[in-house]
Amino acid sequence: MRRVSLLGPMVFSLVSAVAMPWAAHAQSRPQLVVQMAEPDLAAETLRIAGQNLLWSSDSGVVVTLAGTPLVVLDATGTEVLAQLPPGLAPGAYLLRVSRGPGAVQNAAFELTVGAVGPEGPPGPKGDMGDTGPQGLQGPPGLQGPPGPPGPAGTVTHASPPCFDDTNRYVDCGNGTVTDTVTGLIWLKRATCLLNLFTYAAANQAAAGLAAGQCGLADGSSAGDWRLPTKAEWEATIARAVALGCKFGSPGGAPTLTNDAGTGCLNAGPTSFTGVTHSLYWSSSASEVSPNVAWLLSIHTAAAGDEPKNGVSLRALMWPVRGGR
Repeated sequence: MRRVSLLGPMVFSLVSAVAMPWAAHAQSRPQLVVQMAEPDLAAETLRIAGQNLLWSSDSGVVVTLAGTPLVVLDATGTEVLAQLPPGLAPGAYLLRVSRGPGAVQNAAFELTVGAVGPEGPPGPKGDMGDTGPQGLQGPPGLQGPPGPPGPAGTVTHASPPCFDDTNRYVDCGNGTVTDTVTGLIWLKRATCLLNLFTYAAANQAAAGLAAGQCGLADGSSAGDWRLPTKAEWEATIARAVALGCKFGSPGGAPTLTNDAGTGCLNAGPTSFTGVTHSLYWSSSASEVSPNVAWLLSIHTAAAGDEPKNGVSLRALMWPVRGGR
């Protein structure tokens, strides 16, 4: 609570609002506010200036000093003139201004008359008052200056497919081989990721493949790679099937062409390494039975739906990215 020294005419500042019991119509009355208190010790009067010192629906204003009622000589909504007791001694006094029992109808002030004594110890912390109404929203502020440019990003993009004027399969020199017929970019090392015999494990491993694994230097990130779809596998082996590239046929397994696309992979040359005459998963599940997925044998060119958890099949995976 703030203390104000008064010698002769003095001005008092509002220090706190004192809550008093109040029952009805609290929100319909305005808060009593005291902005200034100026005593005239010679005339033994106290002039109090403020807002809502009187209100039409309230009782008249009451002023007390240290619990002693003062005679109100005149009162308006913005000013009250009260009679001070004769011979008011120097000291600290509690001034109260009231126009009724409610909290908004009261205000209290501590004032000092005469010489200022040493500051006393802090009093106990009072109860927190009620939250006041939210004020009006202020106008938008000025737009601030633009900030400095941020650091260069580190996002990289996987290398595009590569081409030549002769071959179907083109070695890109970064761990990938481009099929210029389907547009697929294949992992060069066909059996880099082994022992992933279920459909889910194979698809998850393909999605996690990135540069730095399996000889890749193509700038790819996790999420770039996947397993071929059923349609992509069918398009990949179609020419090899026509050339008789399978077990029991003159061209022999596996059911893939050489780089030129004019003969079987066995005839060479080929850019792929580690191609195994085995079953390979596709990413295509059965619409009718979602617990099965499509596989291809590049040993016999046979294909069909098998259970996704087909550990007994020991199907492998061969990741791709891109495509048309």
